[in-house]
Amino acid sequence: MSQALTQSEFNQQVAELISRHGAGAFAATAGNYPPYTLFVEDDTVIAEPASSPKHRYGAFCVLPLPFDEARLAEHITKWLNRGEAYTLYLSMNVCRYDG
Repeated sequence: MSQALTQSEFNQQVAELISRHGAGAFAATAGNYPPYTLFVEDDTVIAEPASSPKHRYGAFCVLPLPFDEARLAEHITKWLNRGEAYTLYLSMNVCRYDG
């Protein structure tokens, strides 16, 4: 892949992963890691489990403090819809798509 996913493509795939695994699967407070992190392989966003050596290098939402399930789902949705997840994805892959 020589081009980054569009924000729409990225958001759609992440939303499907959140639906499948739950909002809490991709969020943790500062200094911690969630059960899954986000990676892009070819044109597909994948959920990298904590058992994977790549897990700690994936994208996830850093929470300012722990939230209950309802507030967490709202926070993750805003993180995705505001483009913060997409911006993080791009910043983590700038070398991959540059040039």
